[in-house]
Amino acid sequence: MLWFRASGFITAGVYSMKRYLFILTGLAGILVAAWWWRGGEGDFVVVGIDAPLLPDTVFDPSELNTSDLFFDENPGTLIRPRILYYGIKAGDGQTVFESAMAEGVEFFVTTQPSSVFVGNAPKFRDGRALVINTSAVSAATSGLDDYVLRIVPDAPAEQRALAAFLNERPGGRLLVVQDSNNAAYTVPAYDVFAAEISRADKWEVVHQKTDIAAFRPEELRALMAEPFDALYVLAGDFHTSIGNLAQLFHAAHPEAPILLTPWARSPMILQVAGDALRKITLASHFPARTDSPPLDAYLRRFQTRFGYEPQAMAIMVRQALELLDRAFKQGHRTPESVRDYLLSTPGHETSFGPVSFDATGDTTKEFHFLDDVARELQ
Repeated sequence: MLWFRASGFITAGVYSMKRYLFILTGLAGILVAAWWWRGGEGDFVVVGIDAPLLPDTVFDPSELNTSDLFFDENPGTLIRPRILYYGIKAGDGQTVFESAMAEGVEFFVTTQPSSVFVGNAPKFRDGRALVINTSAVSAATSGLDDYVLRIVPDAPAEQRALAAFLNERPGGRLLVVQDSNNAAYTVPAYDVFAAEISRADKWEVVHQKTDIAAFRPEELRALMAEPFDALYVLAGDFHTSIGNLAQLFHAAHPEAPILLTPWARSPMILQVAGDALRKITLASHFPARTDSPPLDAYLRRFQTRFGYEPQAMAIMVRQALELLDRAFKQGHRTPESVRDYLLSTPGHETSFGPVSFDATGDTTKEFHFLDDVARELQ
């Protein structure tokens, strides 16, 4: 299997950018521009799809290649994509949506983490545009009457599920390593987790904050050498260093279980984890690929097409594109009409299972706990 490399990232990124870069000249350029921005007399709808631009973090181009594969496999789609780029640090990406909206884009699929998206969410309160949120689970965007539709459960629901999972296991001394960088996600998430884990009165929690993206083993080595019965890594953004952290803990505690959030479902993370793989339990929004033939088939098609296997964001982005394309084909072409259609329909089937929304565009979902994550690397 060909794994992701930095050179592959550059090649894939350049390819995707070239795929969507049109040279508008003469009358043909005017017609293409009309289709791109205004829908070609109603035949097409522009959808902004964002992706992280990260000079300081290893991050695969899953979002870009997910859209490529969707359009390859759905030649009759009404979606015309516009790729947007954002930085992953808090405060980044503030102009990405504004600039696209000013040019007439009314629909978006976002992969921004909570640290970025919480500052952008207010842009979707007046109905100028609608966004399907695949990644930012901060409760700051929950329960609002806006035009943000989230297809994964929010952080409180996620953390209650993870705490319940640990409370059903033998207790002891638990090390929680929290990413200090994506604070909009991890700070309120830890508060919920701590409250829930205390209900069983079986875990003594040791809480440690660290910048996962800048992980340095020497800073945590002494702490991890202390006696612990389990590790929980409260981190997301698919940072590869989550695997390094798990490996460091495993070296000191080879029989202790390790729990990861759904935002660590990445072949790169699991590969880097090395021997720790056998003790990792991965929380997930989706079943193991061996238990879901449609998911396994999709990941194999993706690997064949692009030469690497994507992280879980590819699954959510694919679902979001399917939802929007179906709404457009039903004749819904305004943010208000698409929102009403998606919220009023009890459930929407996608390639990877149903998606349903409550009255404010939030969702609930069963969490899966994958305890044989080596199979995910097949």
